[in-house]
Amino acid sequence: MFVQANSVEPSSSDAHTDLTSNQEQEINSISRSIEETDSDRNEIVPIEKKALKRHLGLFSGISFVLGITIGSGIFISPKGVLRETESVGLCLVIWTLCGFISILGALCYAEIGTVIPLSGSELVYMREGIGSIHARTGDVLAFVFNWANTFILEPSMVAILSLTFGTYFLSGIMNSPSPPLKLIKVLAISVIGILGVINGISVTAANRLNIIFTISKTVTILVIIIGGLVRIGQGYTENLENSFDGTTKNPLRISLAFYSGLWAYGGWSSLNSVTEELKNPKRNLWLSIVLALSSVIILYLLTNISYFTVMNKAELLSSDAVAMTWGEAVLGPVVRTLPILVSFSALGSATATIYCSSRYFMVGARYGYLPKIFSCIQKQRLTPLPSIMLMTIISIIYCIPTNIEHLIDFVSFVAWVFFGLTFVATICCKFTKAEAYRAIKVPIPVIIFMILVSVYLIIAPVISSPNIGYLIALIIVLVGLIFYYLFVFRKIQPNLMKKINIFLQEFFNLTMSTVNIEA
Repeated sequence: MFVQANSVEPSSSDAHTDLTSNQEQEINSISRSIEETDSDRNEIVPIEKKALKRHLGLFSGISFVLGITIGSGIFISPKGVLRETESVGLCLVIWTLCGFISILGALCYAEIGTVIPLSGSELVYMREGIGSIHARTGDVLAFVFNWANTFILEPSMVAILSLTFGTYFLSGIMNSPSPPLKLIKVLAISVIGILGVINGISVTAANRLNIIFTISKTVTILVIIIGGLVRIGQGYTENLENSFDGTTKNPLRISLAFYSGLWAYGGWSSLNSVTEELKNPKRNLWLSIVLALSSVIILYLLTNISYFTVMNKAELLSSDAVAMTWGEAVLGPVVRTLPILVSFSALGSATATIYCSSRYFMVGARYGYLPKIFSCIQKQRLTPLPSIMLMTIISIIYCIPTNIEHLIDFVSFVAWVFFGLTFVATICCKFTKAEAYRAIKVPIPVIIFMILVSVYLIIAPVISSPNIGYLIALIIVLVGLIFYYLFVFRKIQPNLMKKINIFLQEFFNLTMSTVNIEA
């Protein structure tokens, strides 16, 4: 179904070179348009330019996707999926389908990612993809995505993951299911600060830390899987028999089950945000995605089966910590180590999210959606230091409210709006960038299917379970449009911002980042 070639396949190495050359000319054109944006905005920014280095190989790419995908979701989402499906059988089916939807979506991203090989993912694809049909529409949509992503989605996710780390880590250390809330917040804030420093100091150090956490969280899941397989061998399969009994008849509720499942697979689009740092992206981008997500499907499915060897439906739904309940039955006195391992899973996802989101901010600033200081990188370390600082500060702020979860009820809703728009951008590029080289070619019907999935996941939850979070999402978008009109369309530039830019540039020894198009 998926063809690893362009619609016009190069018949020789010269032909391939011509296509690649044409694509590089187009990317250079994009880079020039960014520079023109800089000129139009008339901000004081460094003249010298440096590019991000390509540090990430195939194994690092796989680890990156695994690291940001496998987090606290597999230890939290099983309740949400089971509650909406009402049967073990459909629950396992939904987990599998969520994995395949993630792979299809990731392959769509991989195609447009090789057509537009720039960091920034959805932002760049809407700006250059939908923008190739109507420039202003692409520009507005890209800004709205950058607005929501910068100030709500990414920092709130880091805060949630860090608070999850604090809760589980302290539970294991203190042997208490409910550690003090203030202590959890202090630990979460401290961890965010430490991760921010590591990401700001060295890309290599952040990458190695991500690999360590990925190994840790994989070991955690393997412990649960092996324990489940042992219990199956011992005959604990009664909860898996007649597994479709009680299945829900309401198709709208299934959409909420998909929300929970797909949240656990969140991260399938993450590798596209660091395309400029990936070695040989035309090969490693799609290959890393397919290998990583295929592994995640198997791990998640076996983990859920393991849960059901210990708990029936009622017990799983009543459990406040599914992994802990499982561990008490299977691991006995060793169970105290399990919450610590789970906490490292959340911490690994937080690390990868900070790494990924800072690149989003950098690309947004390139297009003038954020102050241009955030498009700069540190001269010696070649890290997007201002963007990492911004991400760290906003994430810490989101740790302060008591019920942070209430602020991000709409995360999945907003995310699938932009996923759907990115799939639309992929189809746009099929026609407007038909000659661009494609390492993988996804059939148009598959992309249309993903658009329909996005529409379903946007509309069905609003109908079946109206939530104030959806209204908050709308308000955020409208406020973002006001800022777009003032600071992008009208190009209003406060003098104070120029002074701040100059001070930060000199204090942190920053230089403007340039687009890395090396394949």
